[in-house]
This record gives sequence, C-alpha cells and structure tokens, in this order.
Amino acid sequence: MISFENVTLKYFTGSIFENLSFSVKAGSKACITGPSGTGKSSILKMIQGYVIPHGGIVQIGGMVPGRDTVKDIRSRIAYVPQDVNLPVANAMELMSMLNVSFKRQSVESVMRLLGVDKVFFVRRFDQMSGGQKQRVVIAVCLSLDRDIILLDEPTSSLDDDAVHKLMNVILGLKDKTVVSSSHHHEWVTAMEQEVRLGVAEWKGKS
Repeated sequence: MISFENVTLKYFTGSIFENLSFSVKAGSKACITGPSGTGKSSILKMIQGYVIPHGGIVQIGGMVPGRDTVKDIRSRIAYVPQDVNLPVANAMELMSMLNVSFKRQSVESVMRLLGVDKVFFVRRFDQMSGGQKQRVVIAVCLSLDRDIILLDEPTSSLDDDAVHKLMNVILGLKDKTVVSSSHHHEWVTAMEQEVRLGVAEWKGKS
C-alpha cells in the first residue's frame, strides 16, 4: 500500500534523513517514531504529495505522488494534523464542509467510543479542550471512510484513558491502513509496525 525506497529529505538546514526505506501493507497500523526534527510529520506530508523527496521513490497504492496522480492519492486519504486549526466552528460545520453531514449518527457513535459526549458535536471548537477537539475531528475524519488514515501525534493532548480508547478504535479498523506519528510509548507498542527515525532501524511486528 505505502512504500518508501531509499528516500532522502533535505531542508536548507541540512539533511533530515537519507536512504529511508520501509513499507506498510494494506490494513496495517504503523507508527513513525523518533526525536523532534527527524522528519515524522514530513513523512505524512510526503504520503500526501505535499513534500517531495530529494531522492528515492515514494509509492502509494503503486502510484508515485506527482501532478497526474496526487489528486487520486489524496482522495484515498484522511489526515488529522497535530495542530487542528479549521475554518469552521464545530463538528457539524466540518461535516458540512466535507459533504458527510448524513453520517452524523456514525460520528456521534465514534465520539462515544473515544470518550466524548455527543453534545460536543454542536459545541464550538474554541469551547473545547485540545484533547476533546482532537477526538471530535478524528471521529469526523473516520466518517470519510478513506482507505488510508494519517494521524500526526494523535495522543499529544490526551490522558491515558483517552489514549486507550483511541487505540481501541484505531486497531479495530481492520480494513484501513493507518500511519501515525507519536512519542507515546504505549501507543507505539500497540501498533503493528514501527518506523524509527534518527536510527537505522525498521521494525515489523507480527
């Protein structure tokens, strides 16, 4: 489903990583780990075609992100960034913007699984904690029913109980490919595959 082959990324400050190779099978749950500044968020952006590598090949479902393929690739992806700043007031408006308003019941069901009451569906984002907003946005993004789900530091604003609830939801998505970035040890351990940046290691777990 997703493969990086000898991929190199550089910024003006220098090389972020070189000759990075890993693959994530369809339906697998993978986590990218490593110190700050090693390229975790950049990998998620590469998968979407927003960041272009300086060397190597990135493939998503057999397609290399480019002018002719990026629209198709992005149509298969639901992405939740670490800092969720949206041009809408609440989940209801977000669903309208994404043309999935008819899935409200499904979103509220996932919100409950994530430990967020359905009243937060209409509550303004600026009246929520960071963790509440993060979980509501994740619930909405899951309603898009995309093949690939990208989560950038999904546990950053969550307490341990909320992390466990989110893990249960994500691991229960048997037919979805999920790639996340995280420093959270329990989250990383729970995922099926781990990509460690900053060290020359790729780990797969059966």
